[in-house]
Amino acid sequence: MKHLGKIALSLLAASTWWLAFIQQAEPEQKVSKPSHKVDYFLKDFDALSMTLTGTPKQRIISEHMQHYIDDDSTELIKPKMTMYSPGKPDLNIHSDTGYVSSDGELLLLNGVVHIKRSALKNNAALEIDTHNLRVQLPNDFAETDEFVTIKSGGNTIQGNGLRAHFREPINIKILNNVDGHHEIK
Repeated sequence: MKHLGKIALSLLAASTWWLAFIQQAEPEQKVSKPSHKVDYFLKDFDALSMTLTGTPKQRIISEHMQHYIDDDSTELIKPKMTMYSPGKPDLNIHSDTGYVSSDGELLLLNGVVHIKRSALKNNAALEIDTHNLRVQLPNDFAETDEFVTIKSGGNTIQGNGLRAHFREPINIKILNNVDGHHEIK
């Protein structure tokens, strides 16, 4: 009988071990995401977008462009953007680097940003200096939370934050701590 108890106990231990073994979860299979790798690049990148009537709307050129496969984003080195308005001077925007979202609707201009528009009839030339500008490409809207300086003729306005619609009529708003110097002729 002693041996029968030991055998029963051994069978119980073996069956417990066997049940635990067959119940073991499959080892997790790691799903790897593609890493942030460049799938193509271009030197002297140049992209022109047109209006529905076939006139130029915006142009983005860059010394170097690289596209990433994982998030479909694009990075730009020394981007220069031009916004066209028929019968008006072009608006030119330059920055150190840039980023274009996967849907092509958002352009982040990073580092020092310089915006310039030549004079027009009764309007003096316009220059805007800031950092880190976000541009919504479909509606020509730009914004930043950084310090901004706007110069036009003998007038200078400075402050923090900018919201600007560059589609005619141009509307520029500085958000906080605004200080201006105006020359009266």
